Amino acid sequence: MKSIVFVLFVFFNLASAQESIEYDYELDAYYSNVSMFIDLDSDRNITDGNHMNEVEIYSELFYKMLEPNIFLIEASVHPMNMAGTYFRKNHQSDYTNANVDDFNFIKALTAGFEEPYSLTVFLGSMMVFSKKNAQRVGKNRAYMGYMVTVGDKSIKDNQEHNDKWLNFEFKLKGTREKKNRDLDWSFRVGSRIHTNHNFVDTVYVGARRSSIDYKKSIWSLFYNSSFTTMFAMSADNFKMTEAEVTAGKYIPTNYSGLSFGLEVGYLYTSNFKYKGDLKDDGINNHQMILRPNLKWKF
Repeated sequence: MKSIVFVLFVFFNLASAQESIEYDYELDAYYSNVSMFIDLDSDRNITDGNHMNEVEIYSELFYKMLEPNIFLIEASVHPMNMAGTYFRKNHQSDYTNANVDDFNFIKALTAGFEEPYSLTVFLGSMMVFSKKNAQRVGKNRAYMGYMVTVGDKSIKDNQEHNDKWLNFEFKLKGTREKKNRDLDWSFRVGSRIHTNHNFVDTVYVGARRSSIDYKKSIWSLFYNSSFTTMFAMSADNFKMTEAEVTAGKYIPTNYSGLSFGLEVGYLYTSNFKYKGDLKDDGINNHQMILRPNLKWKF
């Protein structure tokens, strides 16, 4: 963790004098981050995708991926996941009391996230979605390219374990905030490598899409809803290690772009996900997911 913070500190300070640097941040109960975007295009000719539909956006990003125009560094934390590990470590009796048969409420709130924090670098193509009279782009971006993420802790059943790991991904991600609608999408395929051999190295594919519309009914199937899916298998024998699916609904309000959300889902963990001591500790094959959240526009 200290090495990650040091590298991030040095890089941010070295880059701070450059005009081609832009910073952004995101606050979320499950994934909060601060990012630095470094424009690699000397002409600063980043495409504005406001006039494009989704198919045109994907095509444009793919076409320009061979000539990367953006380098991104992101430091992220998972607040709910960190709270879950803290609660189990410091309030073991209360954590045990959260069990109802095989269901644990704390695990349900934190399932699906395997690390407390991470550092990511990304190289690829990016476009922005400018808003009239807006002073900053903020999250209104879409990008496609290659991403490397590192960390030094992994989590199983709300317990941290020393584990220097590395993810390599191909990723497509975007956020588009309009006056009355917010749209997020993500697609990724990659591999995770562990130095702690009790964790199995995996390859995985995942997708996520969410839509918040402040003028549509909350009961709409496509609007004010989210969907996430992920499938992973062992890099050694290609046996399934994990599968996750969630669906959620958002309740938008008229107060400063504020919306309340709840995702409900299912996480399957096979007996091939862990080895050694972690496997001997027991594996919860079936886990319900509950993810309440709060979103607002800055």
